Amino acid sequence: MSTLTPRDVPAAARVLADALAHDPGYTYLFPSAARRPRELHALYRMTLSDAVRYGQVFATRQPQGTVTGVVAVYPPGAYPMGVGRWCRQAVRVAQLALHAREHARALARFGDLTSQGVPADAWYVEAAGVRPDLQRQGRGKALFAAVHRAVGGDGAYLETTKPENVGYYRALGYAPVRDRVALGGQDGPWIVPMRRATGVR
Repeated sequence: MSTLTPRDVPAAARVLADALAHDPGYTYLFPSAARRPRELHALYRMTLSDAVRYGQVFATRQPQGTVTGVVAVYPPGAYPMGVGRWCRQAVRVAQLALHAREHARALARFGDLTSQGVPADAWYVEAAGVRPDLQRQGRGKALFAAVHRAVGGDGAYLETTKPENVGYYRALGYAPVRDRVALGGQDGPWIVPMRRATGVR
């Protein structure tokens, strides 16, 4: 386990883009399968470049140092980004808007829905993923173990739009904290907010 450096951001963003390419939320937000990898890579380059500065980003690696899994977490009060941090991301925001084009409005709504739900007293797990060919080998659990060590007795909060992940996160100590939120109307996909209780280590 290691922490991510700014130099690692492009490779780590690729890991997340590949890991989350079939997530229901992202297949809705980025409907073009051909463009989705590029769009997600742009999104996570922006996210991770902010998180390495204002939060903590943990990574699993192969022996030669190649990033294989990533989790980004913000301490209480560090998310969502303020105006100054958005300005520092101006170039990446423009690149993302160019990639996203016709569905930029839905992406902005997704950002609003998630940022409004983050509890002020909780650490926010903003992104997590493992390279698809290396999943189900314990890397995800190792990443969350690093998060929970960093969080200590404070609570941690996350969202998922993948129904299969709800049980996975329950096994890590998380539980739904509010009704699920419709991202794309009553047919879904649905955002499921979950929190790990304070005092759990």
